[in-house]
Amino acid sequence: MASSSLQQQIASMRQSFFDEGIINRDRFIQLENMPNSDFVNIAIKAYFKDSPKAINDIENALEAKPLNVTELDRCLQIFKDGSDCIGASKVITEINKIKFCCYDNDMERSRAAFAMMQLEYITLKSKLETYLELLRQAAPTPAPIFLSNTNPPGHGSANGND
Repeated sequence: MASSSLQQQIASMRQSFFDEGIINRDRFIQLENMPNSDFVNIAIKAYFKDSPKAINDIENALEAKPLNVTELDRCLQIFKDGSDCIGASKVITEINKIKFCCYDNDMERSRAAFAMMQLEYITLKSKLETYLELLRQAAPTPAPIFLSNTNPPGHGSANGND
């Protein structure tokens, strides 16, 4: 069982995500309320597994000459959809800024928004990885499961032959 200090640290960190606007409270609570108790962990890990490719695709689309706005929009939408799944509010805000700057043909501001999106992503990843580690530490360790004809290691065999 996790200590109350650890539980308090987890609760405080979770609340800070909402207070700082890093994570959308409603979206995150939806994840937490999924029937699979490990769904938050699974969703966040999948997001961080898929995100580097999405970010690279956005960067490549931004640097393409000539700029293919349709391709850039497609790449941004893919990353935005993934970010929305876990409620990554600040990342989504920066994705939207990139879109608006591109529609205004302001590539300098688009690149600045891209750099900010990367920074928000790195911040999010760092904080959520720490959060997931704390959750892992707080999780009860499952008791070993022994078959009915076996004894725990070091307690002799079921048939008496050690």
